[in-house]
Amino acid sequence: MGRFTLLALLVPVLAVFAAPVPSKRAFSFQLKSYDQFQISDGVAGNAKAKANAVFVDPFPTDLSTVDAASLSNLNTMRKAAEAAETGKFNPQIAAASGAAADALQVGKIQNKVLKLTGEVQALKIKIAQAAAKKKDTSSLESSLKTEQTKLSNNIALDVKSKGDTSKGVAASSASAKVKAVKAPAKTSTKAATAAPGAFSFALLDYSQFQISDGVAGQAEAEANRVFVDGFPADLSTVDATSLDNLQTMREAAEEAETAQFNPQIAAASGAAADTLQVGKIKNKVLKLTGEVQVLKIKIAQAAAAGKDTAALESKLVAEQKKLSNNIATDVKRAGDASKGVA
Repeated sequence: MGRFTLLALLVPVLAVFAAPVPSKRAFSFQLKSYDQFQISDGVAGNAKAKANAVFVDPFPTDLSTVDAASLSNLNTMRKAAEAAETGKFNPQIAAASGAAADALQVGKIQNKVLKLTGEVQALKIKIAQAAAKKKDTSSLESSLKTEQTKLSNNIALDVKSKGDTSKGVAASSASAKVKAVKAPAKTSTKAATAAPGAFSFALLDYSQFQISDGVAGQAEAEANRVFVDGFPADLSTVDATSLDNLQTMREAAEEAETAQFNPQIAAASGAAADTLQVGKIKNKVLKLTGEVQVLKIKIAQAAAAGKDTAALESKLVAEQKKLSNNIATDVKRAGDASKGVA
């Protein structure tokens, strides 16, 4: 009788030890548009902490465990910060003067800290992953040293300007709000009328909009559903945030091609390599559809503002040709299995 009593007491204890350990929630670094993570509005002096909050703090201690999608999102966001510097900060600083130019210059330095923090973090992840596979990391470590020096210099500049006003270039920044106030009455009335049902292009992670899984032959229609069909007929009315989201997603598709498709195709063979190659072509159609749409929006907006569009139109012709070639390649493979990398 005593033996059965002992067993009765042991069963629940053994059950506790036998119970499966809850799996740890997988890390995922989500893609954000530049407006959602930029750090240039406010005052100087704390760019390092703000940049770390974006590109460092969310990551796990063991960087070798970071998945390809998270690294791709990190690279896409870093590129968005770089694009903001060359495409927005530089021309706005050149066009401004006095206090306005000073505030933008301070904001540019904070943005450089952000961009370089992203670059340094991406290199640290690549080094950790290469080291885990016993691969040579000397080239990556040399690049890291160079980028870390640039980062330290810009952090020092930011600290030196501590307390100074900093202005960003995002759609939500003060500079954008000032422009909106100064807009002509006709434009303001149109915006107010359209507000209740205003168009908005939402930012999606690459895995949410990629088109490479399935079969070949319909990439054009699939890419249009992502980057074309939802937009208004008058592309000059597309707001800055929607254009920024479109460009961020296009960059994510480009990053998938260079950082995932290319190495996976090189490492594969036979049918596996073939399906990835088909998926890569579909992804190129996606990427180029996004690029063509961005250019069409910029042309429409430049034309509406009475600006010269010749350079943009020349680039559109070149990108449209690339797109047509890749659509033709996809159609040629109609029905073939296609594999994505998301």
